[in-house]
Amino acid sequence: MKKLNVKKIRLKKRKLLLYKPIKHPKAKKIDIVKNLDSLFTLDVKIAKASPYLLPLQTKKELLDFLIKKHKSETWVWYDPHGTIVGYFSLVDMPKESAMEVLNIGVDPDFQSKGYGRAMMAFIEGLATKNKRRKIILVTNKKNLHAINFYKSIGYTSIKEIANYYGDGETRILFEKTLNLNFASFII
Repeated sequence: MKKLNVKKIRLKKRKLLLYKPIKHPKAKKIDIVKNLDSLFTLDVKIAKASPYLLPLQTKKELLDFLIKKHKSETWVWYDPHGTIVGYFSLVDMPKESAMEVLNIGVDPDFQSKGYGRAMMAFIEGLATKNKRRKIILVTNKKNLHAINFYKSIGYTSIKEIANYYGDGETRILFEKTLNLNFASFII
């Protein structure tokens, strides 16, 4: 009788789970201005749990960062019970055939439950649907948790950029090339 390689089977299962279909709606695009209070409250809670995030101290700073400076679209992510557990902001870059993940965060009460991974899979599906060839994002060089997370889902470190947001911190630029032939099941 042939012996099964349990490690290979577990690895295959883990890779399949990355693209497991979503059985209920989880993402909703929001109007940042109308939802600024709740978005700011969530952003502050996420920032307190991670010392390496860009410190946005006021609602106006968050609004300026997301809309005026970057013209992003923001989505909130729900758990199966309808509780908002995270959010992400995207910047479409059609000339570069790319989409930038400007912000992504999961409420600390809901971390390590797969929501960050699910949001990134949704973002990749959205980018694929919109015929974007790559996704880019930056994270603080000191944020080892985020760096390891992005690497675990297939992102490649491209370069380090000093003082990227003008806050004196070095950021790492990550990129992932997408397969546009892959039919997105999420969107």
